[in-house]
Amino acid sequence: MSAPRWIRPAAPVGVAVAGLVVVIVAASSLLPDRVTIIRSPGGGGAAFASRDDLLLVTAATVLALVVVYLLSAAALAWTPVRHLLVPRGTHWKHASRRRELRRRLAVYLARSTAAALWFVAALVVVALLGQDGGIAGSWWIPLALSIVYVVGMLVWFTWVLTAGFTPPRSTERRVPTERSASRDEPRGPRGIVATSAPGAGSREVAGGAGRTPAPRPAPRPGEASSPPTKGPPRPYQPRPQQRGLPPRD
Repeated sequence: MSAPRWIRPAAPVGVAVAGLVVVIVAASSLLPDRVTIIRSPGGGGAAFASRDDLLLVTAATVLALVVVYLLSAAALAWTPVRHLLVPRGTHWKHASRRRELRRRLAVYLARSTAAALWFVAALVVVALLGQDGGIAGSWWIPLALSIVYVVGMLVWFTWVLTAGFTPPRSTERRVPTERSASRDEPRGPRGIVATSAPGAGSREVAGGAGRTPAPRPAPRPGEASSPPTKGPPRPYQPRPQQRGLPPRD
């Protein structure tokens, strides 16, 4: 049976918590009562702690990370999209892409939290292997592990803020507008575009005007198709006499 869709992004955190539980159980039975935490570079001294204190601090750190993760996941799921600060917000805050935006935020949050949990587990394993001395108990191993974790998280956050929110290529294709579509149509001489309508012949559209001339009516039967001409001149008609003026000679 597959997991529900809303819980799938939290899978890395669940796996990391399960691994930490195994590490803590193994450390509680394998660590001595007095645990060596840090050895000096010359091997002349070391810092010690009790096993119960080490396991208590580890469990408290894991619990704090899980609580912070749950609160952050709830905030990202319930906060309105318009209040979320994400790269390329104009693209991702569109109504059709909000579900994908929330899914990506949940996945990135879960992976970063899982990385922090695995880092804690690695420190406990280093402490477990360093009790017998040797290279496993050297002072530089916890330091190198911490540097690798910090640098890796910085690279991870940089990738999330850049490539992690890059729109897919399918959405980057520009949708042709009416103006671009009119430019792609075949043009005749002097910028005249020939368009066709269903059930009618081609019409000439003046470039840039966007208006079509009204079609001329078909000639009636018995009428000439040539344009009408002017008739003979009208005969002379005298102007009517105005009131109060003498007649013209």
